[in-house]
Amino acid sequence: MRGVIESGHLHPISAVRRAWLQLSVLGWFAWDNRSVVGKIADEFGVWGLIWAAAVLTAVITTIVFASWRKTSFTLTADHLEYRYGLIWQVQRRIQVSQIRTVDIEHPLFGRPLGVRALTFSTASGPTKLAYLGPRAASRLHDAVIAQTGARSAKKRDGEGIVSRVTAADLALSILLDAEVVLGLVVGGVVSFVPFFFSGHALTLSLALPWIRSAWRSVGRRFPRHHGWVVREVDAGYRTEFGLFNKGQYTWQRDRISSITLHQPLLWRSRNWVRVTGGIVGHEDLLLVPVATRAQAEKMLVHIYGPDVLKVMHAPEHASRRARWCTPWWRSCAFSLTQHFAAGWRGLFLKQTITVAPVSRVLGTHVTQGPWQRLHGVAHVVLALPGGTDVKAVNRDAEAAAEIAASMRRSCVQTSLAGEPIARRAAR
Repeated sequence: MRGVIESGHLHPISAVRRAWLQLSVLGWFAWDNRSVVGKIADEFGVWGLIWAAAVLTAVITTIVFASWRKTSFTLTADHLEYRYGLIWQVQRRIQVSQIRTVDIEHPLFGRPLGVRALTFSTASGPTKLAYLGPRAASRLHDAVIAQTGARSAKKRDGEGIVSRVTAADLALSILLDAEVVLGLVVGGVVSFVPFFFSGHALTLSLALPWIRSAWRSVGRRFPRHHGWVVREVDAGYRTEFGLFNKGQYTWQRDRISSITLHQPLLWRSRNWVRVTGGIVGHEDLLLVPVATRAQAEKMLVHIYGPDVLKVMHAPEHASRRARWCTPWWRSCAFSLTQHFAAGWRGLFLKQTITVAPVSRVLGTHVTQGPWQRLHGVAHVVLALPGGTDVKAVNRDAEAAAEIAASMRRSCVQTSLAGEPIARRAAR
């Protein structure tokens, strides 16, 4: 193909992973006809079984080889193309101009074989290319970096650790997550009550969804978030994590549209928070699974600068008239400065603070229902890219109009200034 910079097939182990459906059907067919195997053994003896095993091995090898031949990649000056599938063929194409970062992962399944997985981050989301040999992964990684100008996630001397999560803190934070624990307790009671009353073993099948939920909310979180480290690199920040499957992803400072601090009920005694970010292409991306409030504020200062602390430490609570619209009116707060906006929500199970640069606001709208109109309050929503919005809940109608007008003036000023969003957001 003309203009091809790098091309080739994936590692043969990828074909085994892709051909699992065909191999499963073949295994089921052999098991379903196990009586035939017994007849072959009785009629032809050991040599008959050897020939049958040889034929089965040849069929499996043919399927894996054909699947491997159908799995390939091609890098040109315009796009990166990825093709796979033996029965259902799939072709994915990524424009090289849209690639932002390239990360190398070390999956557990392929770690003994030394294979790698490449993850390409774009505005529409990440795309994974698995698996490649060490040399092929390094060549393709370097070729994409050279061709697209994407940021590399390789380590460099002197890079600093912004946040590190210890295994003890991670385990304790999972056990102290009141929302998760309460959901598991209620789900367990509902799932096992029919068995206690009836005694039929069949009723235990009602617990299968609860077991799946328990694994997803508790059992899977510890190995996935183990060894969580956030480093500052040339590309912005790189997150490394994983106990079994070693993973990493890189996120750029100028693409972070908002940051939210979540604090569950039982975390407040230790002043712990969970940090997530609204990033273009990654909705509600986890930045740190657990950190102290001081560590979270340090990260915000790294990303947005010291001025962000002013908006976080000056909440303006809703007025007393908001108590007629919500019983949690004391937890509703909002703060706005020249460069940042922050909104507070939550009272019991979880408290959240969302902080965003004013320059990243895409639009502002005020909503007021009939009951709110009766008591003179309204909501103000600051729309942001990345899926997370900053909300001023149940503000006085006059204050809501003033916030909306202030945001419109700010958007007009930044538009007239003509500064790039990345530079404005970093101020």
